[in-house]
This record gives sequence, structure tokens and C-alpha cells, in this order.
Amino acid sequence: MEHPFLLAKGIRIPALKRRRKVWAFLPEDYFEEPEKRYPVIYFNDGQNVFEGWKAAFGTGWEAHTVMRELKRAWGIPECILIGIEHGKRNRVKEYTPFDRHGNFSQEGNAYADFVANGLKNFVDSKLRTRPEREYTALVGSSMGGLSAFYTAFKHQDVFSLAGVFSPSLWAAPALYSLVRMTGRHYPTKFYLSAGTREGKYTRQNLVHLNDVLLSCGFETRLSIIKGGEHNETLWQEEFRNFYRWLHS
Repeated sequence: MEHPFLLAKGIRIPALKRRRKVWAFLPEDYFEEPEKRYPVIYFNDGQNVFEGWKAAFGTGWEAHTVMRELKRAWGIPECILIGIEHGKRNRVKEYTPFDRHGNFSQEGNAYADFVANGLKNFVDSKLRTRPEREYTALVGSSMGGLSAFYTAFKHQDVFSLAGVFSPSLWAAPALYSLVRMTGRHYPTKFYLSAGTREGKYTRQNLVHLNDVLLSCGFETRLSIIKGGEHNETLWQEEFRNFYRWLHS
């Protein structure tokens, strides 16, 4: 199968009384190896993850193409890729873990719990996944990167890896103290990245988050890309680097 397909046209998020499309892309040998199970990478902003015609600005990450190229060039094993449609006008609320007063956001936490529990259980029931946390990752960029970080941190028992690209940390200043207070309960690894042309505060906030994670005993990879801008082109390249890192 060379293209992503619609795995669910309207999976329910009960706590939000909303539905969401979910796309999937399967490894090349999925149907040739009927007993084989595969790791899974989940993506926020699923419209932007695969083909450009679905993406908001006409450019997608082409994550499936990147993964296949890495397999053919370097023999890096393929995963199941899952793209989660964002909530359109509800996107910012669903991707923000705190309200403006620094209290936990009902919508942001409901979405995080949906990804870690409801969606993951659905995907595990429909596809031949390796359901253990060691084989489960979550990736996002911008507000989706903030949500990916928060979801993986909150659900360390579910996710062993998170790709956090250009996260909108300005929207969640309470996050640093939450990380310090909660600490490390599982060996979740974080790949943190930003470009030098995204504004100095994006980089400063990311470096600060990296320092806090290291002080709590987490393993991180901090990637600052010279000339990188806040767009899908940067995130496509960073997904390539993330994918190689998680298999190193």
C-alpha cells in the first residue's frame, strides 16, 4: 500500500462530544507478513502529516515517503503511522494543556487522554500493532508539538518516545513547574527541535524545557536547525532526523 488511508471517518472523543478522522499508513510488508506486528507513531495535525493536498498550506510532511526512503536507503524498519485530524476551530483549545490562569484545561486534558487511551486502544484493535509503550511514539509541531509533549509526559506509561517540533511553549508557562513536580516515572525520551528563524523565544523556551527534562533524569535530543522556519518543510526534515534517532 503506497498511500495513507482513512482508518476512521469519525472516531468519538466522548469527553468532548466530538468526532475525529484518523488516517493510517502501513509498512510495505504488512500484508506479506500476516503474523508480524509493528511499532506505531501517532501524529497530531494529521491533515499535514502525509500528502500535501490534504495539508492546510499545500505542503505536507510526506512522513510515509520519508519513512519508506529511510528503509530503502538505510534498512531502517518501518512503523505504522497514524495521523489524527485536528479539531479545526477547536484546535488551539484541544492542544493547550492549561488555561490562561495556569489551571489544567478540560479540553486539553480530554484530548490528551483520548489519544493515550481511546484512540490507542482503537488502533491496537484494528491493526497489528506492538501495543507496549516501548513501541509507541507521539509526534507534533507548533501547538500540536505542545500537545504531543504534554500527552507523552502525562502518559509516560503509554509513550516511550515523543517528537516535539517547534512547540508553542509560550502558551503553557506552567508546564516547566509541572515537569519538575511530576518528574520521571518511565524512561520516556524526547526529541526537541526548533529553527533559528522561528524567533529567539521559541529557542529559549525549548532550551529551558530541555534543561528541566535533563534535571529530572529524562533522555533528550535537542536539535536547533540553522535557518529553520516555522513550517512544514522544517518539520518534514526533522521527522526524518527523529525517525533515524529513534532507530539509532
